[in-house]
Amino acid sequence: MTSALRERLQNPGRVEVPSPRASALAKRLSSMLPQVAELHIRLQDGRTSWPHLDVRASGADGQAMRISRTQAHVAARWIIRCHPSADWALARTFDLRTGSLGGGAA
Repeated sequence: MTSALRERLQNPGRVEVPSPRASALAKRLSSMLPQVAELHIRLQDGRTSWPHLDVRASGADGQAMRISRTQAHVAARWIIRCHPSADWALARTFDLRTGSLGGGAA
C-alpha cells in the first residue's frame, strides 16, 4: 500500500487539493448557483446500481439555501464524476469558492 493511500485511509475527513478540473467545475457551478457556497453530498444507499443522492446547499454564512431538485442532482453527479477516487460512502462537502472536496457534511 502506498503512503498516499495509507494517509487517505487513516484520515478520510481531510480536504483534497482541488485539481484544475475541480476548479473549473466550481466556477461553472458558481455561475449556475450564485447564492450557494457549499454543496453537501451523501449517497443514501450506495449498494444499489442507481443510488439516491441527498444534496444540501448552504450559503457563505452557513445557512441552508433552497435549490431545485434538478440543480442539486445535476451538480452532485458532476461532482461525483469529477472526483471518482473519493470514497462516496462518506458524506462529502464540495466548496464552490475553492473547488475543494472535504470529508465533512452538515
